[in-house]
Amino acid sequence: MSAHESEDAGPPPHPPVGSTDQDWFHRLSRDLTCICGYDATLRWVSQSWRDELGLVPADLVGRPFMDLIHPEDVDVSAAAFRAATNGDARTSGLENRCQAADGEYRWLNWSWVADPQARLLYAVATDVTDRKLADLRLADSEARYRLMFEHSSDAITVSSRGGVFDYVSPAGLSVFGWRPQEMVGRDVYEFIHPEDVEGLRASLRLVLTDPSVTTISARFRRSDDTYRWLESTGRQIRDRISGELLAVIGNTRDVTDRRTAQDALAVQAQTDPLTGTANRTVLMDRMRGALLRLERTPGTVAVLLLDLDRFKAVNDSLGHRVGDEVLIAAAERLVAACRPTDSVARYGGDEFVVLAEGLTSAEDVHELAERLVTVLREPFQVSGPTPADEQTLLQTVSVGVAVTTRADHVAVDLMQEADLALYRAKDRGRDRHELFDDELQARALRQLGTQRTLRRALVEQDMYLLYQPVVRISDGQVLGAEGLLRIRDGAGGELVPGEFLSVAEDSGFMRQLDAWVLKQALTDQARFRAADPSVFVAINLSYRNVSDGRFAEWITTALVKAGLPGTALRVELTERALLDSTGPSVAGVQRLRSAGVRVGLDDFGTGYSSLSSLQRLPLDFLKIDRSFVQDAVPGSRQAAIIRAIVTLAHAYDLEVVAEGIESVEQLAAVEQIGCNTGQGWLFSRPLSAKDYLSLLASTPGRPLSRAVGASKHVEPPVGVEPTTYSLRVNRSTD
Repeated sequence: MSAHESEDAGPPPHPPVGSTDQDWFHRLSRDLTCICGYDATLRWVSQSWRDELGLVPADLVGRPFMDLIHPEDVDVSAAAFRAATNGDARTSGLENRCQAADGEYRWLNWSWVADPQARLLYAVATDVTDRKLADLRLADSEARYRLMFEHSSDAITVSSRGGVFDYVSPAGLSVFGWRPQEMVGRDVYEFIHPEDVEGLRASLRLVLTDPSVTTISARFRRSDDTYRWLESTGRQIRDRISGELLAVIGNTRDVTDRRTAQDALAVQAQTDPLTGTANRTVLMDRMRGALLRLERTPGTVAVLLLDLDRFKAVNDSLGHRVGDEVLIAAAERLVAACRPTDSVARYGGDEFVVLAEGLTSAEDVHELAERLVTVLREPFQVSGPTPADEQTLLQTVSVGVAVTTRADHVAVDLMQEADLALYRAKDRGRDRHELFDDELQARALRQLGTQRTLRRALVEQDMYLLYQPVVRISDGQVLGAEGLLRIRDGAGGELVPGEFLSVAEDSGFMRQLDAWVLKQALTDQARFRAADPSVFVAINLSYRNVSDGRFAEWITTALVKAGLPGTALRVELTERALLDSTGPSVAGVQRLRSAGVRVGLDDFGTGYSSLSSLQRLPLDFLKIDRSFVQDAVPGSRQAAIIRAIVTLAHAYDLEVVAEGIESVEQLAAVEQIGCNTGQGWLFSRPLSAKDYLSLLASTPGRPLSRAVGASKHVEPPVGVEPTTYSLRVNRSTD
């Protein structure tokens, strides 16, 4: 049997000195055992070298031991061998890499015994490759983490359970404002702002009990005694076997700039950017909170809605810069006039709201409201034409007040009540305050009911038009008719414009109503023109539709779809719609007139216009309000006013229509004054489309008895006898 086939390379030539078992070394043959001479040559190798490393024992005998060792480990291995053969008492602790048959290296841990007499070294090796690689990976990982710690822009800290710093990375100098060595051994609470200590304690307790990452924010005192906002993520480190808490690892960065920006955004989100007072969102939140507090503590919550009187004139005449100065100064005065517990908010435009809690009596409410009116009555000093100039501006305010003691009161309803009170303050002369009461409550309920009726009528199209003839006064011929909207209330009754127009304006229904009226009027007019091609139909247009100027395109498009010329339609506007004589509303009027539509001013004398404004407005006719006509008997003051209006209107080539003619005396007066046309119960009650069509188809000059019914503005006078005034139908063509 050859040496390659033998189980091992022969028995060890000499047992260890003092051995009582001559075969002791053979029993180690299952490990990587070998015997070397003092010349470092292998004398015997166990079979396990084949099993573990793939090396044939017979091939190893006679080879230098160092031939098997990794070049990088030769020096340390040779030093350990020399020490062993020189009588060094150390018999273990050498680790080196030995090359296996496949060329790979395995890590071996050696133990040995020297026999100086035989000049032999008995050695046993254990394969520790897996453990060594794990150690190396751990060391590499630790090195990488340490490198990361040392070079991270965040400060890395290791703290004890009690919050004492055991380690602070170099970045601590820039983050904490202290050199790391100045912090090690000191308690974290030494550096924390007093107001943040309790919050930090709670966060650290969470870190110690919750294995997940916890975020901690606090103000940290730097070495120059300034504070910076720091944010840390803390995580506990525990022993894997015992579970004992070893330390807390913290990763900290300076977030002062971010916190400052967030605080600024929070302030911006909660305040009005111009005046610095609370904004509408914050106001409503505070109002809801005040009402909730009434559940716990009985008391009073008052809402005071303030509107600067005629503030639009300030912006229009002096400019928005001066207007902003007034708003800022007004806000400052309101804040100064209120208690520290009151909330002042800019509600929008020139409106402010004061929310007051804890007022003990009605007198307290009135006193606060009157104080606000008084402080804004004082003159304002504002910028003049040049930066060096100042000018004095007088400004007043109207205040609506709503008060409640009920926790179930809704904030929005409270604002609506204050709004109703504000409108009453405006109606009663401005520069005053009014309190929401039972009368306004009843009005609010009526308006709510009207809103519901309007909403239902629009959905169900439950409305219709009546037509009141417009008559040429000189001969009684019917020239056309004004379309009057009626809303069915769902209970067998109906609403006339005086009952629903203001509610429709405030509720945003006017655009839908105007659209329905235009479509229905043109549909009916197509039938009317078939009976008499010369008649017109007139409709009223709300100021909301006129204000953006697009109404002209909307109307002309509708005329084309209906197959009607522009002359078939008249549009009556309110004076409010034409306040800005250079704006888009006037441009829209001019486009309508270019299309043949005649445009007029309704209810002249009751609104904003003056006689001088007639020269600036592109109009074809104006209608004198019925309030002037009612008392327009010859020689009366009202007759004189109408005469002045008619004279000037004719000078501008405007037709004058007198509304509300209900008696022969009134007719005689307006005819003598020179009104061109008129309408009213003297001529005809408002007619259904069917009855008006019958009128147009009747014989010219046929007598028509006046029938009592609804009209656009007021009910017909009681006790007036039916008239035999003749209506004549004009048969001339267009």
